[in-house]
Amino acid sequence: MTATEFAAECGFSRNYWFVRARFDAPLTISDCERIANVCGMTLKELFTRALGSDAARAYEARERQNQITDDLIDRIAAHPEDYDVAASKDSNKTLEAETPRD
Repeated sequence: MTATEFAAECGFSRNYWFVRARFDAPLTISDCERIANVCGMTLKELFTRALGSDAARAYEARERQNQITDDLIDRIAAHPEDYDVAASKDSNKTLEAETPRD
């Protein structure tokens, strides 16, 4: 596909596309969505590929870490009694809190 054909597929005029391809004007989010659709990918995939492989790997690592954290929070929320600390369950905690240290 030529650059002119690509511009037409995206719904851009030839001039509009070449001004942006030369970095004389920025692409809008709407432009990026059109480009992603023509390329058969999501906007997220387009941006991830544009960042390069190192940035993409870092992004994926953050996403995995966030998913692990979310899973842990969901597990704790489902069974909070399994995550109580001993001090919270101690029936003498009020008395012990008032007892002076020697």
